Amino acid sequence: MKYKKPTCLSDPMSDFSQEELNGILLKKDTELDWRDFDCLFQGRMPAGTYEEVCYYLPLACSCIENESDACDFFEHFSIWIEDNRERLKADGFIDTIVSSFHSLFRKATSLFSLEETGYHCFCPSCADSVESLLEVLFRLSPTVPEFSPDVLFSELKENMSFAHAEWLVYISTEMGLLSPEWLHSVLSASEYQKALNVLNEHIDVIMNDEKLYAFWGKRI
Repeated sequence: MKYKKPTCLSDPMSDFSQEELNGILLKKDTELDWRDFDCLFQGRMPAGTYEEVCYYLPLACSCIENESDACDFFEHFSIWIEDNRERLKADGFIDTIVSSFHSLFRKATSLFSLEETGYHCFCPSCADSVESLLEVLFRLSPTVPEFSPDVLFSELKENMSFAHAEWLVYISTEMGLLSPEWLHSVLSASEYQKALNVLNEHIDVIMNDEKLYAFWGKRI
């Protein structure tokens, strides 16, 4: 490993107490969770210098892949990634980080269930987390092109579940980030013929009618 475990964390922006910093340093690698990584990679106020925190980078990526709560961490982490993109690329870390993000997004969209939030209004559970990840993705992609949305959605297309198909419809309907034409081209490659048949039959209506979209979501 290029970077050794630090003996101290410099706290460049004086944002943490010594007790917090020591708490992270004293933990075994297996004891660290997303809250610790949120401190270490806290945007423009990280707990240490690039050299100090990079020891923890592979551990953070593993956390992102395996902990659902990592959605809350990634927003701060993405700012740190953007600020250090060139060094991360030179150190060969970018692909690992992108891969962990893709795993997190796939996991966050692996289940789809609509919840009634008001009179005839429906919203998927975990919508806040998914929308947060998408906002990070579209914000990062111009400055860190490895985070291209096209790459993420192309990978999703290769092994798409019915839940992923529903999420894509929701993303297109509610957030306006995906065109119906693009959405149709992706779902036409899905192995889940049921999702494809429903979409083909109702594509124009679904994209413009919230009640019918909610009904479609409840059909499973």
